[in-house]
Amino acid sequence: MRTGSGLDAAFERLASAGFELPNGFVNHGPMACEALDVLGVDADLEGWAGRFAHVRHGVEVVPLVDPAGFDGANSLGDYRRLPEWIGFFDSSIRVDGWEAVVATWVPRLIPAFASKLFHGAIRTAHATRAVSESDTTARRAELARALGYWAARFSRGMPASVVEEPDTMRALLDVAAAAARRYVEDANIFTLHGVTGAMAAELLIPHVAETARLELLARVRSDHEAFYGEEASPLVGQPTELDWHAIAVAASGSRDAHQVKLVEACRRGATSTGDPAFAVAAALVTA
Repeated sequence: MRTGSGLDAAFERLASAGFELPNGFVNHGPMACEALDVLGVDADLEGWAGRFAHVRHGVEVVPLVDPAGFDGANSLGDYRRLPEWIGFFDSSIRVDGWEAVVATWVPRLIPAFASKLFHGAIRTAHATRAVSESDTTARRAELARALGYWAARFSRGMPASVVEEPDTMRALLDVAAAAARRYVEDANIFTLHGVTGAMAAELLIPHVAETARLELLARVRSDHEAFYGEEASPLVGQPTELDWHAIAVAASGSRDAHQVKLVEACRRGATSTGDPAFAVAAALVTA
């Protein structure tokens, strides 16, 4: 991943943008910029950030929220308190470090993994990867915004049964591959987020304890079953090799944040598993 100032500048420009569009959809700017940076097609990050920086309804963050005095347990899901949530996480990261905050708060937010079609978790995952690669002020601030949004939009899902797994990461990647097959079978914005949501959990797993990893896996499985039902049929005779750079360039040129996010998630899934569903999904979304 590139760790230059381009992504930091994009995060800084997007810091004052609204979290949601007037129609209620989520502002994808920070997530798309981070994915472009990872894909290595970041030459136009300034342009991408500019497109999303003009989203209205920005948040005036409450500065220096005392972590010890903030009633987080009773403020979950209260979107009116988003400015305080961001201030709380900003202060907590400054005091305890981003690693400790992620390790503590991601498990608390797992029950709401699917809130706003996974976007609180997805934005947090992208921000966590960014700051883990380069611990800068801009990236810590983006992590605070991402966690704050997830907490403020907290909506508890259905109970999920935790099952012991010998390899949590592999099991989660299997869920993501099944989601990619589902997207290939029925390509739409809803099935697309099944892939990017599961692959967001893949980014978060290394940063939480084993118990939380199993809970995260159980939650993703439960959410996918509730949202999507049965798995799609296996892919037969599909190509497994792609020119990933060309696909990434095509996604960037589309100006579609969903294409960028899906291509990055699929490249990661294909690299980890070799499952052809990821390659087919990436080719399909950019076709």
